[in-house]
Amino acid sequence: MKIRVRFTLLQLLIIAGFLGSMSLVFIQFSRVYHLKQLEIQSIQTSTALITLEQDTRLFSSRHKNLRFLWEDWKTSFQQFDTQYAEMLNNPYHPLLGQDAIDQKNALDESWTTLKEIEIQPLTRSFQKILSGKLPAQIGDNGVKISRQLIGLKEGTESVQVQELAEIEADFDRLKDSLVTGITIPTEHFITSLSDEIKLFSSKLYKITIFISILIQAGGIFFVLLFTRSFSRNTIELERTMAKVSEGNFNINLNILSGDEFEDISKHFNALTQDLWNRIESMKDMMRDIGSLTGEDTEIDELEEFILELAIDNTGADTGIFMTVEEGMLVLRKALGYFPPPMPLPSMVSSKREFITDWFKNHRIAPGEGILGYVIKSGEPRFVRENKEGELPDNVMQETDTFINSAIFIPLIISGSTVGILALALTRKDSVFTDMDYAYMRSYGEFIALILDNMQKYHELLRNHQINREIEVAADIQKTLLPERLPSLNNAEVAAFSDAAKGVSGDYYDVFDLGGGKTAVIICDVSGKGVPASLLMIMIRTIIRSISSPEKRSDRIMAELNRAVSGRMGADRFATISIIILDAEKSTLSYSNGAHHPLYILRGETGKYRMFDTDGLPLGIDINASFGHKRIRVRTNDYLVLFTDGLPEARNTDGEELGTERLLKFIARHADQTPGELTRRVKDYIEDFTSGNKHDDQTFVTLKVG
Repeated sequence: MKIRVRFTLLQLLIIAGFLGSMSLVFIQFSRVYHLKQLEIQSIQTSTALITLEQDTRLFSSRHKNLRFLWEDWKTSFQQFDTQYAEMLNNPYHPLLGQDAIDQKNALDESWTTLKEIEIQPLTRSFQKILSGKLPAQIGDNGVKISRQLIGLKEGTESVQVQELAEIEADFDRLKDSLVTGITIPTEHFITSLSDEIKLFSSKLYKITIFISILIQAGGIFFVLLFTRSFSRNTIELERTMAKVSEGNFNINLNILSGDEFEDISKHFNALTQDLWNRIESMKDMMRDIGSLTGEDTEIDELEEFILELAIDNTGADTGIFMTVEEGMLVLRKALGYFPPPMPLPSMVSSKREFITDWFKNHRIAPGEGILGYVIKSGEPRFVRENKEGELPDNVMQETDTFINSAIFIPLIISGSTVGILALALTRKDSVFTDMDYAYMRSYGEFIALILDNMQKYHELLRNHQINREIEVAADIQKTLLPERLPSLNNAEVAAFSDAAKGVSGDYYDVFDLGGGKTAVIICDVSGKGVPASLLMIMIRTIIRSISSPEKRSDRIMAELNRAVSGRMGADRFATISIIILDAEKSTLSYSNGAHHPLYILRGETGKYRMFDTDGLPLGIDINASFGHKRIRVRTNDYLVLFTDGLPEARNTDGEELGTERLLKFIARHADQTPGELTRRVKDYIEDFTSGNKHDDQTFVTLKVG
């Protein structure tokens, strides 16, 4: 079942549970509401009963007209009778149980009996009195006072006195009946009713809360059941991705969940396999090109071989290799038919043979078509699928000019574009991938250095001049060192590298890894001249291609060692230190391959800390392992790296400078910027040696902060 379907069902379950619990709450609280209404009715009925009882008790003693007294009492009676009936006939009595129903029925029966025995006869009797002369005789004096006055005047045996005495007796009897038969039972009933309502409400609240919790717990259970599977697959995916980010592509993601995670697993395994194949392919290509380069190798042969490897490893239909000659782009090599990505003269566009000959002889100016754009801007171009007309002259299918997908890679040496490697797919159902494009960009950087090196080396062979070899090798080395050090967040870096005799065996590099991380490299290659420069090219190309922000320095070191081991001569090796600076977290990932240790001058204490790790020089053992240290740095900390040419520098008396003296000099000037400190160190070495260098000297310093 797909995650989306599961998620939808889970949402429906939660909604159903919520609506069910809310419906239950509504029903239960509706019952409570009606019971509260019943309680209010009972209170109102009690008030009406008190009023009726008071009017009955005070009927005879009030100074008021007899007719008005009767109307007032009748109104109180009717109000009580109505409210009493409404309370007793309320349909929600059954919610309180059978005892409440029995009490209600008993009260109803008592009230009915009282009305039949007491009130109805009293009403008939009083109607007769009101129709006679008695009301007019007593006026507003009331029953009791009038009885006393008439008795004094006419005697206690008079008819009027007897009628008034009978009225008093009837209302006294009714008062007693109300108290004993209605008031006391009703008050007891109302009190019990109130207690029962409170008890019922309390139970109802608890039951409602319990059922609501039960429904919600069921929903949470199914949520946890779903999220457990989701989390397990996510953790497995994250764990595998972490291993891949460390450079382990020989790993599979095995998720058999029947949902999107299983699809991701299949695609992920295909991607890692492709990455692994590409890395191995790049290594094979570098080895093949390295094995081809030599004194007997011609540039034309190397260019054709480079083009063949590019086509074979991307599945391209065709490819071309072009170089810049006298400021114009010229076709040097072509494998397969490559449709020119530019407007064609009408006279040659009819036949493929004419197009091929025209393209071979045409010189392309900077800015002319996409090839001219690449040569002018120095930026690569990737046309994934030519549907949007990025190559407007190659959009017509079923023609000899159609290109469906293309990659254009500039070959750049020392900031100048010297040529272009272009690949094309002319089948409408095939396109290059982002992996192909990234692969060719790294490949282009590598072959540009190789071609430049081969051209200069052949120049050396032709001229047979040792001094020229030194100059060419120095030029090669200059292309390896960064022209400009990058600007860092929360840090500043500076460096210098001086050769002892024109060509240095030292190498350093500083470049951005992305993710707020920066790589700092210092390396000392054994030997001199062009062979050492070739080894530097290989190290520089490989380390830049394998580095990423997820990898630690020891992982990069191990991969670099595996890549160069076996490709270096028996007497070739290199010592190296690699630092990965995470300026945002203020941490270093440090690994050392038999190079001088890292020294950190702490800004807080003004004292040095030395850091070193286990590790052989590069190229000695393909299976060598390298140590690692994670170092925390703070503001104003100075990181110091150097090659052995600095501490081993000698003065005119043959005395070595030494590491301790060098570090003390740096500490005395630690209040200066890295750029100023670097200049001072260079001048200090120059003064100490009186300008006589016995070895190459490279110095890299980085200040945090």
